[in-house]
Amino acid sequence: MKNHKPKMSIGAWCIWLFCRSVAILPHWFQFHVLARLCYAVMRYVVRYRRTLIIKQLTECFPEKSEAEITAICNEFYHNLSEIIICTMTLAGISEQERRSAVKFNIPDSVREAVKGRHHVLLASHYGFWEYAQFVGLSLPGFCEIGAYHPLSSKVWDELYFYLRSFEDVIPVASNNYLRYFIQHRTSGVNGKPMMLGMFSDQNAPPTGDAHWYDFLGRKTLFFDGGQQLALRFGLPVTYLRMRRTSAGRYEAEVILIHDGQEQVGEYEIMERYVRLLEEDIRRDPARWMWSHRRWKYTLNEKTGEAVYHPRG
Repeated sequence: MKNHKPKMSIGAWCIWLFCRSVAILPHWFQFHVLARLCYAVMRYVVRYRRTLIIKQLTECFPEKSEAEITAICNEFYHNLSEIIICTMTLAGISEQERRSAVKFNIPDSVREAVKGRHHVLLASHYGFWEYAQFVGLSLPGFCEIGAYHPLSSKVWDELYFYLRSFEDVIPVASNNYLRYFIQHRTSGVNGKPMMLGMFSDQNAPPTGDAHWYDFLGRKTLFFDGGQQLALRFGLPVTYLRMRRTSAGRYEAEVILIHDGQEQVGEYEIMERYVRLLEEDIRRDPARWMWSHRRWKYTLNEKTGEAVYHPRG
């Protein structure tokens, strides 16, 4: 399957060219000059969503002191700065550069469980999540179908769609995801089984595609579309654990959380996902996206209803 990049508008092309100009710079300049400049602007000038970040950290880690919370917040700005630079480097990144950016550890047990089968890969907004689309370099033979939520800005949506389109990587809008899978379930995509990549830790509204889980000491809504697919069609499910090793460099481990055959409860697969994600966040909290308003909805324990919080 050839890498057919989608078309972009002039506005999106202009932003891509700027990103490309950053992508061709030396690694040391990208992450030791530009990333530090981004950090200084976000922390000291813009103070990007600092109130929200501190609030969510304080509520999730009540045992930590104010100084510890502030330190995590400041380290988060370092992490976010690297994410911005990493995103820009996706503009024209080569296969060799993709292989050096992230090293995947895929156990034999995982390879055996998913061999020749459609399967679900659950990732999260931890580390630099866009590198999840490179897992196919270490687990060949699949076409990765990445679920995404279209952006309200047409220009930015076109840009991100372009940056996420690689050989054997196809972004598919979440509202069309199930239909796409069913259409290609029998024959696969270009004869290849599908790796169904999903980010399940986005802010979820209280709909039929979400369920409440205990997460960081709070009742939290998670999308469970991947779980529903796995149970309905008997698909294996894996979890992508990502660790930062140095500036712009990561190691990622693929963990099997359901083999597609084990009899599990209705919410057991997502429960395992949530526990793994929580473990990662507690180990290194600054790597998660605290600037996202994760708890727009809270659970009223008495009524069982979701309560919407417009500002936090």
